[in-house]
Amino acid sequence: MHEVLTERRDEEVDLGELVERLRAMIVQGLAGEKRVDSRVESIELHGARATALALVFSELLQNALEHGGDEVHVELVRRNGAVSLTVADNGTWEPGDEGTGLSIVRALVRDELNGELSLSGEAGLTAEVTFQP
Repeated sequence: MHEVLTERRDEEVDLGELVERLRAMIVQGLAGEKRVDSRVESIELHGARATALALVFSELLQNALEHGGDEVHVELVRRNGAVSLTVADNGTWEPGDEGTGLSIVRALVRDELNGELSLSGEAGLTAEVTFQP
């Protein structure tokens, strides 16, 4: 994973490619019998912010694979000019079930991406990160 995160901090990074590479690495190690599908667009972002997004994505995907159900969906798209990253699973989740990982995700989203993290849990956990590129 170190190779994925060591992009030059002053260059633009293709988030779609970065998310797909991370997804493949994490799924290979953790997915087991789980099904992971993704819809990822090519989106350019400055290197330092791309690194923050990579850390956020890694934590959200690992949580979904370790604690979620048997299906995980990943989406990285532009909506109304903003970037939206969604990681959703079909497991069980109760509001307040937040550990250290989600606290770190919240801080990275707020401080590094100047964005928002929303969590909903009607059919598993859906974590959505939105921010302006």
